[in-house]
Amino acid sequence: MTDVVWHDGQLVPPERATLPMASIALRYGVSVFEGVRGYVRGSGRPVPWLLEPHLERLAGSCALVGLDLPAGIPAAVQELLAAGGDLGDCYLRIAVSAADPGGIDAESRSVLTVSAAPMGRKRWLATGTGLRLTVGNHQRVPDAAFPTAAKCIAAYAGPRLALRAAKAAGWDNCLLVTADGLVSEAPTATVFLLEGDRLVTPRLVDAVLPGVTRAWVLATAAALGLAAAAEPVPPERVRAATEVFLCGTGVEFGPVREVDGVALGPHPVTDRLIAEHFAQARGDRPPTGFRWGDADAPAPVGRPG
Repeated sequence: MTDVVWHDGQLVPPERATLPMASIALRYGVSVFEGVRGYVRGSGRPVPWLLEPHLERLAGSCALVGLDLPAGIPAAVQELLAAGGDLGDCYLRIAVSAADPGGIDAESRSVLTVSAAPMGRKRWLATGTGLRLTVGNHQRVPDAAFPTAAKCIAAYAGPRLALRAAKAAGWDNCLLVTADGLVSEAPTATVFLLEGDRLVTPRLVDAVLPGVTRAWVLATAAALGLAAAAEPVPPERVRAATEVFLCGTGVEFGPVREVDGVALGPHPVTDRLIAEHFAQARGDRPPTGFRWGDADAPAPVGRPG
């Protein structure tokens, strides 16, 4: 992490970016966040990638859990990056937390915390090995129990346990399922599969977080002439797919080389999307416009900033 973070209106050392022990954020998990990648471009400094749609989703998360969205987030991000020194490619965490003490139903002041840390490729991309994936039996919490469109820290407790169980069993990652047994998503990523010449991903109604990278893939696939759709995905479709990959801000892309013991071959379509992702993120080509929100079908809306 950098020597300073943005917390509650100012740059402070990380050890001072704290919340009270009795805060609603720590007692009840009322804190939402966005992870944003920064990619080095010609200036040598990282540029936040797709910051605008991430902040749109953050605003939605705040509304869903009853937090006010702090003003001035883009300026805070830029001030932190300017103070961060030679970060290289990095990961920005933009969090809004209920900072005041109180009961489970109390109102609270929102506090903004922005941190940055160097982050390159995960080993799936760095080494080109791909990951071993299993379709688990842990369920994603349905929207009726907790809003799945809210990127809230409380929503990660169950997926954390699922991932730990999968790794203990020898897998690199796992897929969560719905109460009906359909595939939902990985603990911190969206799943896509290739069937013939079509890309398929689970629907948002299948307890899927409306991911920014997910929307980018749907829109970019269309721009590259690839058919892509959100559909119900039972586990057997994943095991029978030609290609499978995970995607998300942190993982970027995770090509899958094995699903529940079934080996997968080369990933030419996945590789094409990866190449396009980095070309856009590095500024070599303008990003594909998309609308991500509550619609599964991408719709061009111009350059997203």
